[in-house]
Amino acid sequence: MARWFQKMLKYSCFVPHVAALLAITLSVGCGTTTAGGDDGDALFFQPPDAKGDVPVVKADVQDTLVTDVALDVPDGVPDGVGDFYETAIDAETDTIDAQDSGPTDVYVPECVTDTTCDDQNLCTVDLCANDTCKHTPIPGCCLQESDCPKAPTCKSAQCVSNTCVNVPVENCCASGVCCDPVKQTTKVAQAPCDVVPIGFEFDCQGSDVWGRKAIQGCDGKQTAACSGNTANYSWTDWGIIGSCPGGSFCQKNPDKTVFPLCSGTPAPAPSCVDAIGCYDADPCTLDTCTNGTCTHALADATALCGTTSVFTQYDCLNGPGGTQAGGSIVTRSQYASCGSAGKCDGKAVWSPWTITTDCLATEKCDVPISTEPGTCALISVCKPGTTCCGADGQYAATGTACGTAVVATEYQCETTGKGSKYTVHDGVAGCSGASALCSAATPSWGNWKAAGTCGYNQLCSLPLADAPPVCTDVCVAGTTCCTGGGDWADQGSKCADALIKSVSKCTSANGVESVMSAQVFPGCTGVDETCSVEPANLNKSAYTLVKQCQSYEKCVQNGDLADCQLNAPCQPGTQCCTADGQFAPLASPCLSTNQQQFSCSNNLPGGAVQVRDVFLGCSGVSTQCSYSPTNYYFSPWVDQTECLPTEACSSPDLTVAECVSLQQCTPGSICCDGNGKFMLQGTKCGPPDVIKTEYKCDGTALGGSILKKESYAACVGTAANCSKLDADLVWEPAVWLTKQSCGPMNYCHVSGPTDPGLCNNTPP
Repeated sequence: MARWFQKMLKYSCFVPHVAALLAITLSVGCGTTTAGGDDGDALFFQPPDAKGDVPVVKADVQDTLVTDVALDVPDGVPDGVGDFYETAIDAETDTIDAQDSGPTDVYVPECVTDTTCDDQNLCTVDLCANDTCKHTPIPGCCLQESDCPKAPTCKSAQCVSNTCVNVPVENCCASGVCCDPVKQTTKVAQAPCDVVPIGFEFDCQGSDVWGRKAIQGCDGKQTAACSGNTANYSWTDWGIIGSCPGGSFCQKNPDKTVFPLCSGTPAPAPSCVDAIGCYDADPCTLDTCTNGTCTHALADATALCGTTSVFTQYDCLNGPGGTQAGGSIVTRSQYASCGSAGKCDGKAVWSPWTITTDCLATEKCDVPISTEPGTCALISVCKPGTTCCGADGQYAATGTACGTAVVATEYQCETTGKGSKYTVHDGVAGCSGASALCSAATPSWGNWKAAGTCGYNQLCSLPLADAPPVCTDVCVAGTTCCTGGGDWADQGSKCADALIKSVSKCTSANGVESVMSAQVFPGCTGVDETCSVEPANLNKSAYTLVKQCQSYEKCVQNGDLADCQLNAPCQPGTQCCTADGQFAPLASPCLSTNQQQFSCSNNLPGGAVQVRDVFLGCSGVSTQCSYSPTNYYFSPWVDQTECLPTEACSSPDLTVAECVSLQQCTPGSICCDGNGKFMLQGTKCGPPDVIKTEYKCDGTALGGSILKKESYAACVGTAANCSKLDADLVWEPAVWLTKQSCGPMNYCHVSGPTDPGLCNNTPP
């Protein structure tokens, strides 16, 4: 009994209700215990201050431990949560041999405080009960989406603050005239929404009448109803719906909604090809075309004779399993029908129920008045005013404070850089967010408070969240990826010379595109000594100019490489392509014909024979040569042969040209000058002998004189001849010379030109 009493004394430190039952004062060896305002609040144990106060109980060798001691569970503890209140203490039966004189047994419990039972699982309540750790799951708690039950249609189960919630899936639907239930997506705008035609349009092509019809379409947003906007009408394709008879023509009406007429007086009615051509605007007839003839049979009595509802009703659709939770708001509308007489006076017809709103799992449908849509109202899940229950009957948010004792402590580093400050905050027991449980597993945290600062060249790290941070030096200066100041080099700093790759990019300046290139090397991570080749950490050198694109090129980027590519009709330097990449003009040189043409520079002495090459010319619109002679290209004339000064160039046509001599005689010969030209008529030539002499008197007076002049052979001017004929002689000098002076007392007497004459005193 002594050992049982000691063990019960130990348990009284954890379970105050046991202490009350035993009426034992727990002031020695136990911590303090805090209870909530009523029996529904969770209890929290404050462990002893002294470290290592683990109870050690010596066993009585004469004692057999009592088992299955019944304890009452405190009132107000929620079902499934109060497992830590054991209904029976399983006290191990330590069978000890009374005659054994060996060592005394030492009892060491598995746990002493709740904190030692923390399994790091936010979805369990970790308590120390009967020396044993108990990990009770928190109802509705989750760590990840897979912990949550499957969500209903168009909902996604998500774990938010350790609580399972069903979040609506965007653009998802389950029903409705504008919902695609297979894909669970809203139909696109203009998707067909009905079968009743709501509009027609007509047109003409020759004698054919064309038409198309429209029905109401969806707007791409709502799913429960059709769109009344004409922009969302769903139109059929245009097709031939009728034909004008007898060669008459279809006459288009400016109003496309009006059926056209056929030409002629009176205007004949067109024969039908399609039911659209038989439309009579009566919703209670079935308009059909049979063998070119329109028929208008009465529609079924229940057929709708309009698209405007006469009455709309709302109701609730229960949720999964027929429960109110997670239900939906549904609606249906009543329309007039055609009736048996086809007069739109038949019995009203209801449309199918359609879901307009899906309520959340924590809501229920509420439609107080059937003619109004209603709302999704929250369902009370707990008693307002009780622990972890709000005034709206919903569980308080996760982490809402519900206790005062500190149950957890956390530290944090304010920055990841050097010299960081670090702070601390404490947490008291908080609500789970999914039940009325007040637990240390979901603490309510207080404000962060300053706790210390790391050194200037130190980093703040947090090995354990509930222990003060550790300040360590960043790195050793001068090592890989460590700066001289002992800090990690910036991310992307070069840390090796091994070239990984070269990259290039396009740039443009002043209308000129260029290719710039850079080299990529391993780089630092910015957070450690790793010399990394990961893309985010690579070091890239500054870009330098590699190439400027020509005027006919453009820079094209392909991945991380760039290059100049042709941006013109043709490649410069190729046949019939200009330097800027354009087609060469018409008759530009293309291919040689291996032919030449000849001409003269002029027809004067000393001219030149000229030559030029003949080429096929370009077409002007491609890189192809033109074989038309009118498009030939001719190279510039160049001198091929220089003619002598005594020659002149002669070219009867472009096929030949030559130098032709201009000499009339042999230069240096009689009556031929140095240029081979005949000397002028009257030019003295031949031997210097006088050929003929003539005489005359200078007058008849006393004192006169006998005059003479002599002639010599001369050139004729038209041949290389030295002539002695009188007509060709040249007189030299050209003036008369004095042969003899007669003196003052004599007269000159000359009887004829050949008479040498005489002087005497006899008058003539």
